[in-house]
Amino acid sequence: MDADEVRKWAKSYDESYDDELHEIEQALHEALQAQGHITQEQLQDVVTWKLDNQAGRRSGNIDRVDQVPDEFIRRVSEAALVVDDPEVQLKTLSSIPGIGYATATVVLTFYDPEQYAVGDRYMVDLFFDEDRQMRVTDYPTLLAELRDRNPGGFDLRTVEKAYYQRYRKEQGIA
Repeated sequence: MDADEVRKWAKSYDESYDDELHEIEQALHEALQAQGHITQEQLQDVVTWKLDNQAGRRSGNIDRVDQVPDEFIRRVSEAALVVDDPEVQLKTLSSIPGIGYATATVVLTFYDPEQYAVGDRYMVDLFFDEDRQMRVTDYPTLLAELRDRNPGGFDLRTVEKAYYQRYRKEQGIA
């Protein structure tokens, strides 16, 4: 995609973006930047954001997060955010019950949308041409692909939104 296409597809994503989910992303970005960690309540919001259309999985994962002491979540997430290695970061964050690799990418993306992007099975299908869950080893490659496809001037979250939205349109995903 060139810069105009990235703008067009990212705008299309934003136009279809639920206001409540957008507010979660904005609020958590500001909070994570200020705090350098995530709280249990904020992590529940991440799970809500990630699993918005999957009520059963969402409530189950939130229940698992609820069983973990807030202090544990704060310390684990703080440790993950000080490391500069996406694989280590995902492994660290996914040590929190209820948090898988895809949800861990949301935490990183909300923390720093310049450097991170949401990774999930759709992005794996798009960039690896495989219909499967994202593996921890996929994430650095996914980030590199998005950087390579960035026509310049965009944060990785914007590039990811553009590719994701175009993929959704091409695949007929609502």
